[in-house]
Amino acid sequence: MHRNVFSAVVITIAMLAAACGDDSESSSTDDSTTTTAAESTTTAEPAPTTTAATTTTAAPTPVGVEMVSYPFWENDVAVEATEALDDLAAAYAAGLDSGQEPEMERFLFGDLAVGVFDEVFEGTTPERRQELMWMMWVSGYFGGRWLRGEIADAQPEAPLVGFSQTPTEDSFSGTMGRAAARLAALEGDDTEVLAAARAALFDRPSEEEGGDPIRGLADNFGYNRGYLEEILATPPEGVEASPQFQVNCGGLFDCVYTTPKLAVLEELGGFQALINSEEPPDAELVAELLPVQEAAIPRGVSVWSGGLSVQGFSQESYDQLLDVSSSFLETVQAAALINSRAVADEDVAAAQTGLVAEAVMIVWLEAYRAGLTFGDGVIELPAFS
Repeated sequence: MHRNVFSAVVITIAMLAAACGDDSESSSTDDSTTTTAAESTTTAEPAPTTTAATTTTAAPTPVGVEMVSYPFWENDVAVEATEALDDLAAAYAAGLDSGQEPEMERFLFGDLAVGVFDEVFEGTTPERRQELMWMMWVSGYFGGRWLRGEIADAQPEAPLVGFSQTPTEDSFSGTMGRAAARLAALEGDDTEVLAAARAALFDRPSEEEGGDPIRGLADNFGYNRGYLEEILATPPEGVEASPQFQVNCGGLFDCVYTTPKLAVLEELGGFQALINSEEPPDAELVAELLPVQEAAIPRGVSVWSGGLSVQGFSQESYDQLLDVSSSFLETVQAAALINSRAVADEDVAAAQTGLVAEAVMIVWLEAYRAGLTFGDGVIELPAFS
């Protein structure tokens, strides 16, 4: 999560502070928002409707996503891929139970994000990686906008509601530059790749004088564990935390979910148990990481217990927040485990996968922050077409 009252509610990995110039052009905003940020609007082709032989017209099955205005500039890390997004939306709709209505929030912030990380951990091509990066920018940005709207409705006096920061091209370029740096580490020799994987686990000094450290995966796992555990422990009055979102956490990178969503966690389960055994591989690494994780947990707890809470959230909104929060914790856990395993086993291929996962999380987090802290205009989400 973020380290000030306005940005602390973001589901978080590291807040990296590097800036990278970009001369890309951006398109204008749509008419439903008031903003000085350059934004692009992408509209999917409408889905065809099917007419029965009688006078009754069958309800159209959503097969695409109709985009609304969002900040995005041309860059080398992420490329707009609306057709690929439509394909995933169609798969999501096709997988719903009979009578279940598709929900953009569930798809865009949950199903899509988990699906992207499933692909990352299975392995991707550079071209597909660019598409996935764009999808995570979209998922994060609108996830932040959604959460801001929910906070404003539930707690209109919250400090965040009175604060707005317009997304800028410089900030966007900095985010993509930080992701690009993680991807560039893939091109090093084996020793350099393994060193980069190890570095990803630990905090690094700020790139700005007097700034906060750049949080590594151990810190961010602890932080997001505390974040999720706090909102599970203190649900809104009259609202219950659904059993499906319960999580049981113990040692280093050790959380077990009632309904896990990320497939790679099962594969990593053996290593997760091993590093928490009496004789873990690379015991020195474990001894270094555990206190970093533990020190971060109280900071995560403080997000929803120090002036902000989920009180006033509806059951639907609370469930959605739990869904996004647990999904993010799963992804941080998986990235932390695979990087730790890479270091312990000197597994270069695992290290490369972990670095890609870290790059994707940078994009997702920073997009989420951009959406959360942008307070101008009407909050509008994409819709199924």
